[in-house]
Amino acid sequence: MRSYELMYILDPKLDEDGSKALLVKIEALMLKQGVEIEKTEPWGKRRLAYAIKGNWEGSYILSYLKAEPTAISEMERRLRVTEGVLRFLTVRTDEQQAKLDRRKARGDEKSQARRQRKAAKSASESEKTPAPEAAAEALSAESTNSAE
Repeated sequence: MRSYELMYILDPKLDEDGSKALLVKIEALMLKQGVEIEKTEPWGKRRLAYAIKGNWEGSYILSYLKAEPTAISEMERRLRVTEGVLRFLTVRTDEQQAKLDRRKARGDEKSQARRQRKAAKSASESEKTPAPEAAAEALSAESTNSAE
């Protein structure tokens, strides 16, 4: 089973009972397809960037799911024809997480190499410049030689 996020926008003209009934209907549809619902977060009504079916607002719902790809495609097919659903988007999250992990590992390797180069550079610079005590001794030896 793969992990997915499903964001869908419900018609804002539905009253609270109507939107709850539609939400129950959608969840039943998902369960019937063999989709495991991990969590559902209602985001409330929000303004849309552009009008969808004449609506400038929509009720956003975010669901975290686990399912087989065939179940997701059937669920999406049914969501397309469900009255009251303005839009939906399904995203595979395990793929995104893998990309983030690879990017982080690559960044860790680069930062480790950068730290090693910096440490090597500072070590070579410390060999070139004398320590403060050695510089002070050299100055005092120079001043005693010039005084004689």
